[in-house]
Amino acid sequence: MKVILLLLMLNLLDVSSVMMNKNIKKKIEGNWQTVYLASSTVEKIKEGSPLRTYFRRIECGKKCKQIYLYFYVKRGANCQQYEVIGKRKQEFYQAQYEGKTTFMVKMVNEKILLFHYFNKDHRGKVTRVAGILAKAKQLTKDEMTQYMDFVEEIGIEDENVQRVLDTEPPVVPRDLHYEAEYDLKFLILLPPPLTCLDDC
Repeated sequence: MKVILLLLMLNLLDVSSVMMNKNIKKKIEGNWQTVYLASSTVEKIKEGSPLRTYFRRIECGKKCKQIYLYFYVKRGANCQQYEVIGKRKQEFYQAQYEGKTTFMVKMVNEKILLFHYFNKDHRGKVTRVAGILAKAKQLTKDEMTQYMDFVEEIGIEDENVQRVLDTEPPVVPRDLHYEAEYDLKFLILLPPPLTCLDDC
């Protein structure tokens, strides 16, 4: 059902996602940071929650059939870094993180990315999340308007929007060795925890 809803939203919002544009690979790849997040279940994006993701980088495979998301999440006093690989299915990507996740990415310009996903956790609860990634720490008035319109059209309340960038602490890796966990369809690389500098 969530797949059908996402496809309807893509059509309704006239979204040009990553896989729809052959020339977008060079534009989307690079370093990104999470500026704002909004969620239908705001508890899932509060500080210390698993869907409060601090992005670092995005890469695409050949023809963007796979998309590689690099981010970290605060886990108590530690910051856990993740590499999540989404696999393309029709007009969206599927990945496994905190359950099953179906997501899309919209290119606004070379400095701004909008993304939206459905996350079905291990208890079967479905949460919608809409976020904006940027190269800079501040959005222009027009960029913020585009994001808020995006959130509204998806059906998430304005009061559920949170600025994430202000709570992002600097981190240093404890170890550079990665551990791999395999799934039949998805691959997630989980390195050892990172240590947060300052107050995490």
